[in-house]
Amino acid sequence: MKELDKDENFGVVEDPSGLELRSNHRILGEHVRNKIRASKKQIKYGANQGIPSILLIYNNIDRVFQEFGTDDLDFKTAMYGKLTILINKNTRERSELFQGKKNELQESKNTSFSAVGRLADRGGRPTVTMFENVYSKVKIPYEILPPCFEVKRCEVSNAPLSFA
Repeated sequence: MKELDKDENFGVVEDPSGLELRSNHRILGEHVRNKIRASKKQIKYGANQGIPSILLIYNNIDRVFQEFGTDDLDFKTAMYGKLTILINKNTRERSELFQGKKNELQESKNTSFSAVGRLADRGGRPTVTMFENVYSKVKIPYEILPPCFEVKRCEVSNAPLSFA
């Protein structure tokens, strides 16, 4: 389990008029991507033992909503790449949406992660949401997990399918 606990781009800033304003901006998926990179060795140890290995991330930056940097799109983007559309400059045709660059999980990269997930405490009710790694070498038996685990099974397209 890893915790998000610092980000200078989230918090209260003072406006020149003297008002306190909430400010936040981020690169989509960057928090999760960094935690995946930092956890590779720990996760690999469990997977090498044949044990499904899950990275859970707890968001202590955004204590109220626990979404800044850890919403569903942050996980999917960090794991499988930025959502991308290609446009043909000559014909102006566009490809279908696909997962592009900056993907931490690939067929030959980080296959030790069975899943990456979010541990959240919203209103005193802890929840766990797991995002499947379709490339994992040790699969999680999702069908026998108790219903308290929310599981996001994934389909990944990492190549432009066609021009529309």
